[in-house]
Amino acid sequence: MWNYRILAKRILNESDVEFGLYEVFYNNDIPTSYTENSMKPLSFEKESDEPTESIKWILEKMKLACDKPILDYDNFPKEYHNLKKERKRKIKKINK
Repeated sequence: MWNYRILAKRILNESDVEFGLYEVFYNNDIPTSYTENSMKPLSFEKESDEPTESIKWILEKMKLACDKPILDYDNFPKEYHNLKKERKRKIKKINK
């Protein structure tokens, strides 16, 4: 089984985070692997008589990834946690 998921990948000495859509593969509903590179919607003539319909189907599947937790590319299959947001929440909590 597979689906599209958003993965957060740290770049530039982990100071920046890049988000992309990846194919994630599962074994018994547990994420086990993902594609090395992010995906883009493609359709090939040999696979479809209607490339527009094929791309629409892919885009619909990709949109479903937006309703799922973001996964951490470097700590897969753990969920990504935005450390900047967590720090801000802790600071606000302390200042109250």
